[in-house]
Amino acid sequence: MQPMSELQSGAAVPQPAPTNEPPPMASWRISGWSGEFVDRQIEQEYLFKHRGLIARQLITALLIWAALLLLFAIPDYQALGPVPIFWSSLTVRGATCLLIGALAIFVYRDPIRATQARWITALELIAVLLFMPVYLLRPDIASWIVTLTMIMLIALFIYLPNRVPAVLGVSLFMAAATVVTLDQVRPKSAGEMAAVFLLLLVPIGIGWAAALRTQVLQRKQYAMWRQAQQANEALSREMEERARLQEALVRQATTDPLTGLNNRRQYEALFTTELARAQRKGNALALCIIDLDHFKQVNDTWGHSAGDQVLRSVAQLCRDNFRTIDILGRLGGEEFVVLLPDTDLATATRIAERFIETLSAAPIPVGGQAIQITATAGVVQRRADEAQLESLVQRADKALYEGKHAGRNRVVAG
Repeated sequence: MQPMSELQSGAAVPQPAPTNEPPPMASWRISGWSGEFVDRQIEQEYLFKHRGLIARQLITALLIWAALLLLFAIPDYQALGPVPIFWSSLTVRGATCLLIGALAIFVYRDPIRATQARWITALELIAVLLFMPVYLLRPDIASWIVTLTMIMLIALFIYLPNRVPAVLGVSLFMAAATVVTLDQVRPKSAGEMAAVFLLLLVPIGIGWAAALRTQVLQRKQYAMWRQAQQANEALSREMEERARLQEALVRQATTDPLTGLNNRRQYEALFTTELARAQRKGNALALCIIDLDHFKQVNDTWGHSAGDQVLRSVAQLCRDNFRTIDILGRLGGEEFVVLLPDTDLATATRIAERFIETLSAAPIPVGGQAIQITATAGVVQRRADEAQLESLVQRADKALYEGKHAGRNRVVAG
């Protein structure tokens, strides 16, 4: 049995736009008589996803159909010989094969056409009309042709990929055409014609039931796949959101909200780690405290929002001028602290002086005005007997205040 009978009639199916939100459960409902999704958008998504497979199945079925038509010409020739009836039958078979080949090429060039029921349905209707003259050409085997017709009715449902409603229409048309043609071969009563029609309804019912079951199962599988995919996407989004929240929580717990530098808890933890490393390896370790000069005047003159902007700008300047290995933090208010690993006092002093010079030479724009900001820094190097960070901070703070008393805008090494 063929696994596809889901061709979409109508215009070309465009590529469905991906949706972030999963459709409601009602959208996955499947029609009990057509075997298709009730929601047309989901049905089109289903057909578009399977267009390649449907096209390959349709082309294969068409080629086998054409081969069988030509193959059955052999017993006709053996039974009839090269007589006009045989040549007429062969002409009908050849015309049908040409149409089949044309559709196969048509679908091969654009697989999306395999999902459009009008093409295969039109071919089936034409093939039915071309098949009916066989009854008139070979009335001696009419009963055998009726049997063949019943097989063809089942094959329409389970062999050629097409929409179930379209196949149902073609099969009923074929049954009615067969009854009418048989009456042309040998006139029949109304009861006999009804009996033949009812007989032909049996393979139609069998084929319909088989195709319907296949279509429903395939769409249920697709629905489960899509729902699983949507669940995975939702889980991925939730995990990403949780990761963002976790990152935000970590950032809030470790950074100063105004400047984005390390807050007191974070830089103390980092300083403790570096201090332990310096003690273990005997490396140099320097600490620098920077305090903005006359910062209270900034707040009093331009307001606290201007003061906040100055602090943010100074923090960015710290990032731009200190080294990547240096640990930056906001000590509080207008004070900043920098730990310089593997750095002696002379080098740390030069780095701090370069920063102080850069700050004083770069007015900070606030509210359309440029504010001149200077700072004073105190720099110290860890002594061999110093095992506590607080000792370095106190000495750097003392050097800082010496610089304040000496006139500000300078670096004092302690």
